[in-house]
Amino acid sequence: MESIVKESEKKPAKHSAMHSVEARMNELGVPRWPLTAIGILLFLEAAGLATAGTLNFTAAAFENILPSRLVGWGTSLSVLFLLISPLALVAGVGFMRLWAGAWLAAMSLQGLSLAVSLAIYFYLPDSPFYLFLGMAYSTLMVMYLNSHGVRASFRPEGREDQ
Repeated sequence: MESIVKESEKKPAKHSAMHSVEARMNELGVPRWPLTAIGILLFLEAAGLATAGTLNFTAAAFENILPSRLVGWGTSLSVLFLLISPLALVAGVGFMRLWAGAWLAAMSLQGLSLAVSLAIYFYLPDSPFYLFLGMAYSTLMVMYLNSHGVRASFRPEGREDQ
């Protein structure tokens, strides 16, 4: 029967996003460990953001216990850290599982983290010390996310550097 198509003549099915990222990594010769390292760093960032938000959210209740330098800068700003910490978790899981949107989520997270940190820096006359650590961490993450191997692994097929 002519209507039966041979297995070798069938068009290959579209690969899932993970397979396309993994295929792109293999094509470029990019090892897996940089993406795993970024995933772990994103998990650490999620923990840091959640800790900073929680410390400042609960500082008003513990004002008598905490030293004056750790007294919070208010719930409105600390809620922002608590809101973006789940994005860090999603991006971390995405890098570990090679989701196609993980790079975009991680870059969006770094932008939001820097924006919140800058808002706190300009809003408060006396910024907490960990704010500068967070800004430096986000800046280094942006540089690491924009390294050639990492960025190229998440680029759609057929799209090359210009």
